[in-house]
Amino acid sequence: MSNRVTAAVPPADLAQALDLLKQARALLEPYLHPLTPDERKNMVKMGDKSVGFMTKLLDYAANSPAFVPAFVNFDELKQDVGTATDLAPVEQFAAQLALDLGSTVMLAGSEGMTQASPVYQNIRFLAQQKQPGAQLAYDDLSQRFPGRPAKKAAPAA
Repeated sequence: MSNRVTAAVPPADLAQALDLLKQARALLEPYLHPLTPDERKNMVKMGDKSVGFMTKLLDYAANSPAFVPAFVNFDELKQDVGTATDLAPVEQFAAQLALDLGSTVMLAGSEGMTQASPVYQNIRFLAQQKQPGAQLAYDDLSQRFPGRPAKKAAPAA
């Protein structure tokens, strides 16, 4: 069995990392605007290609104020585009960190379950052999085992 997760993260490092993430959130909190899933779904989105478009549009509008309709607040437009582009690198970094954390949790969990399965199977075998304490352990673990539920016997025809 290959085991790629070979070191436990020291509790002090975990606590410090969590504290730093909390500090980053607190620093950005005044500028964050959480959205509901429906709001996110119905929102006009600015992607990578949109950044160039928006930058060029802002240049044209700044050089030719007649291009900007009276109902558009140009300063707000500049601020919105600036905020989106300024936060993009932070979002990309956080997304990569979240992906790497998720991958590591997934890998460690997978390796743990792979290692745990033979132990569970051995406890089940020992319970069948009437090993003292094994039945109690098996009964407890079988209630928690995240595998498929036991198949029910088909009714007699």
